[in-house]
Amino acid sequence: MNFVYPNFLWAYFLIAIPIIIHLFNFRRYRTVYFSRVKFLKEVTEDSRAGSKLKHLLVLAARILTIICLVTAFAQPFIPLDESQNTENVTSIYIDNSYSMQAQGKDGNLLNEAKNRAIDLVRSLDQNEKINLVTTDLLSVHQRFYSKSDVVDMIKEIDFSAKSTPLKTVMSLQIDLMNGLEEEANNRLFIFSDFQQTSNNLEGWAQEEVPTFYYKAVPEQKGNVYIDSVWFMTPVHRVNTPIDIHFRIYNNSDDEQIDLPVNLSINGSNPGPKRITIPANSFVDDKITFTDREPGIRSGELSIKTSQLFFDDEFYFSYEIKEEVKILLITGKDDRTINIEQLYGLDSYYNCQTTTISNVSQEDFNGKELIVLQNVDQIPSGIKDLLDDALKNGASIMLIPGNDLKLNSWNQYMSSHNLPTFMKADSVRSSLSYFNSADPLYIGVFEGDPDNYKYAKVHAAYDLFVVNSNNFITLFGVNEGKPYLYYSKQSNGRIIVMASPLMLRYTDFQNHALFAATMLRFAETASFEKPLYMEIGQMYNYPLNVDIDEKNPIHLKNEEFKVDVIPQLINTNSSRSISFNHLEDNISQAGIYDLSNDVNFNEKLAINFNRNESKTQRFTKEEIANNFTAAGWENAQEIAIDESGTIEINAFKAKEYWRILLILALVFIAAEILLLKLWNSTNKTKG
Repeated sequence: MNFVYPNFLWAYFLIAIPIIIHLFNFRRYRTVYFSRVKFLKEVTEDSRAGSKLKHLLVLAARILTIICLVTAFAQPFIPLDESQNTENVTSIYIDNSYSMQAQGKDGNLLNEAKNRAIDLVRSLDQNEKINLVTTDLLSVHQRFYSKSDVVDMIKEIDFSAKSTPLKTVMSLQIDLMNGLEEEANNRLFIFSDFQQTSNNLEGWAQEEVPTFYYKAVPEQKGNVYIDSVWFMTPVHRVNTPIDIHFRIYNNSDDEQIDLPVNLSINGSNPGPKRITIPANSFVDDKITFTDREPGIRSGELSIKTSQLFFDDEFYFSYEIKEEVKILLITGKDDRTINIEQLYGLDSYYNCQTTTISNVSQEDFNGKELIVLQNVDQIPSGIKDLLDDALKNGASIMLIPGNDLKLNSWNQYMSSHNLPTFMKADSVRSSLSYFNSADPLYIGVFEGDPDNYKYAKVHAAYDLFVVNSNNFITLFGVNEGKPYLYYSKQSNGRIIVMASPLMLRYTDFQNHALFAATMLRFAETASFEKPLYMEIGQMYNYPLNVDIDEKNPIHLKNEEFKVDVIPQLINTNSSRSISFNHLEDNISQAGIYDLSNDVNFNEKLAINFNRNESKTQRFTKEEIANNFTAAGWENAQEIAIDESGTIEINAFKAKEYWRILLILALVFIAAEILLLKLWNSTNKTKG
């Protein structure tokens, strides 16, 4: 047993007062004068033993009264654990992620958790330090408040787009409580639906803190949601049908029959598609759509369900290009026209041709694919322009010339960690290796290409390859001897061929796969824009233009009243936009404008994280097992009585001062009764 105010125990010395009074009264006598001895016979003598007993009973009542009062003022209690501290510090976590949007007994689960938490706070001690944490991990919640302040904060909690692991939350709670200077009894309270994706404690190791948890249970289990959207081909052209693929999950025990799936592209709706999804399964399907005009497109795929609603819409954006701008730089006296003729077949490929000796800086402006064809030497000024183009997201294709200046070329190759060129050698072989599974060829072939005639290579430059080189081979004599490869660099990519594009070296330029490859290089030349991002997992957005500080880029959405300035990351080799510091400002899914209203105007689709869509939840037994596996064997479920309120005494220390006060009153009453009974007896005898 412990005491809140142990110094009061010194008052036990007050017990000496009734003892002294008792001894004094016991020794005091009275002289009685009488005239005749016969009157003594009329006096009824009290029993000496009876008188002593009465005195002792009164003394005992007084001593016990003092003991009870002194002990009550010292406030004895028995703590829940072995701690000797008298102060309590409480940290409360309320899960406000979107999985708590499911309906429970008191509306949605978040509303139920908030009501339970308010009941808890109101029943705590008046001076108790209380901390409130939510899924957002807001800085304002990383302090301790009074009861009334915490109740007001709980009432203001709304759904959060974030999905924070329980391990992260509990670690923060422990750190906040350990950061207090004074010693106290630390306690954790957790209000959550204990969704499996974010509430697993596996691998978590922390010293145990008394923990109490409340599991909110939905009335209806399961969820149907749109998981993802994608294109099978990266190429989008005007008046060309395109398939928009999607995946929809049915995490329920009931089959979804004829579920309407609606598509909207810039407000145009091709009509709903109905799908059937088996129970506890998913369906991949597609909707075909044709864009009639070039430009940036904003898309929305939607369904209607009866449980969670935040994941019923999925947003995406893409661009329909009117043309791709190509710069073809040929070597001196080069008469190879295969590439120029190929890109001249369709106005979509806007190809400008010049020579290495006549090319200017202005020729590079806005170009998405730059091809150096049969060039012997790369001037230093051209190297700088090529690197700037890479930084802007362009693709660079390098085809060596007949009289290759190795130092000039290998300087550039080494600066980008690519295989270097060695002397030309007769190969007289076939390009028998073709990497048809590379994403570059998605949508090009209906099936795996086979039974085609291999291109011939009569001579080529040997390539010196080291393990640190980073590239992907598309064509080669074999997989270990590349002929045509590419490497992602900065915001763009570098494509390298191992021989000049001349018939005495190869007939690859006359091969059907050469045409398919070159067209796809052009179609995928510009920097890759993200189809969408997810709140909480927003990566850097590639930037392909120089931005003036006077005209910064804004991320805006008028409907959500969002207007923030993201951070620009500019290095020697790349340029991008970072959203890391804006996570707290973006809480709604939708289409956002990413623009400086001058030379950069894009659309960014942002969706809610789908982790909260997976509604598998831990049972109460599994929750207890999770805590036990983490070494927290004393974690307890919060008890709820028949009226639906929290039984606060279950996690309060056992206090005895009220009982002691009642006992003190009982002993005072006993003393009064004894004295009255004694006096009435004496009067009767008198």
